[in-house]
Amino acid sequence: MRKDMHNPENPDTARPGWRTILGGTVVLLLLVILGYVGYQILHLLNPPNTYETVLTATVEDKVEAEGVVLFQETLIPGSGDLGYLAEDGARVSAGTVVAEVYTSSGQSALRAALDSLNEQIGLLQRAENVSTTQVDTMIQERTTALYDLLDAVDRGDPAALDAGREDYLLAQNKILVVTGEDAGFASRIAALQAEAAQLQSQLGAPAQIAAPLTGYFVCSASTRQLTQPAGDILAMDAASLKAALDAGLDAPLTGCAGKMVSGFSWSYCGVCTAEEGQKLLQADGTPLDREVQIRFPGQTDQALPAQLTEVTIDEGAGLARFVLTCDSVTGEVLRLGQAEAEVIVSRTTGLRVPAAAVHYVLETPEASSGEAASSGTVEGSAAAGENYVPGVYVKFGNLAHFCRIDPVDSDHPLVTDGAYIIVPPKGTDGSVSEVRLYDQVIVEGQNLYDGKLLS
Repeated sequence: MRKDMHNPENPDTARPGWRTILGGTVVLLLLVILGYVGYQILHLLNPPNTYETVLTATVEDKVEAEGVVLFQETLIPGSGDLGYLAEDGARVSAGTVVAEVYTSSGQSALRAALDSLNEQIGLLQRAENVSTTQVDTMIQERTTALYDLLDAVDRGDPAALDAGREDYLLAQNKILVVTGEDAGFASRIAALQAEAAQLQSQLGAPAQIAAPLTGYFVCSASTRQLTQPAGDILAMDAASLKAALDAGLDAPLTGCAGKMVSGFSWSYCGVCTAEEGQKLLQADGTPLDREVQIRFPGQTDQALPAQLTEVTIDEGAGLARFVLTCDSVTGEVLRLGQAEAEVIVSRTTGLRVPAAAVHYVLETPEASSGEAASSGTVEGSAAAGENYVPGVYVKFGNLAHFCRIDPVDSDHPLVTDGAYIIVPPKGTDGSVSEVRLYDQVIVEGQNLYDGKLLS
């Protein structure tokens, strides 16, 4: 008797189409694998273009050195429990009291309280002397002072924080006086002056230390002292200076109240590698006659203008010794003794273009396709009189556009920044560069030519 194919009692028909489902799954899996392999082969044969946005960058050509800062300085005698009345780096006249000697621990606290009261009195007196009635201007001054105060808080700058607080209080007090919200500060000033007089009587008359000459004051706790005279240091050759620096050429300033730096000029006597030292020389072997800049990493980010006066290369020792002078003085520099420095020989600002994106295109009427050439072809063609121009391909809409850049020569030296080169933007005088800020440069692409349709 024939079996019914749809009989539920038949175990072979109880699992409908399992072979069909398994076969379909295998086929689908194979199709996925073949599709993935085909996709990879397609991208391998015709990889997609990669782009990078052109941005502005500044590159410094600098020499890293170690050396000592040399001042024309005079030590200020004084010892004991000192309280300083002049700030570090402040320029003071001869005879100005810069510190006082305390005989008890409480005098220091009294001096701090007295200074705070005198500051408050000064602010109130300045507010009362306001002559303008332009309230809008005063409100703007207060707003600006508030923003400066908040910026100082964000930076964690105590000096700027104190200055910002003082400016804000002064602007607020002026508004109170002009708008009539406060009739005046006479009674408050009188009360503060009475309190200050009481503190002054408790403080007494501590012994005072005055500046022996006019100059910049630096307290002893903030600066260091050279262990050898400046003349001896300047007489050292490169190897001797390096050895002295390795041993240490400065020490804490002790046994005095501080020092006075006279004049506006100071010198830096440093040593660097012989290779780096070549950057400090002109083609004729003399020191650079143009202005350079010096910066002290870790001490200050400010770069100060300077002039090289001596450069000596010791090829045998692999060292270079140099001396530069600077006429700019800051509080951070005044505290220095032995210090590492960066001498900035040049600073170039331009557009940051990937070096891998640069192509050389044959400049002929027939070269409308703009096909790039390899370096070998360029050299051989140059010998044959052909002219290849450097440039990059830029995405312009959905087309590739060839933009020229300057060839490397004496007028346009090669400036690199890692894997990038710095080129002038379009429109720069003396340049043929056609690259613009925010251009989309094609870093990688296949068969690029000017006018190619990009997928």
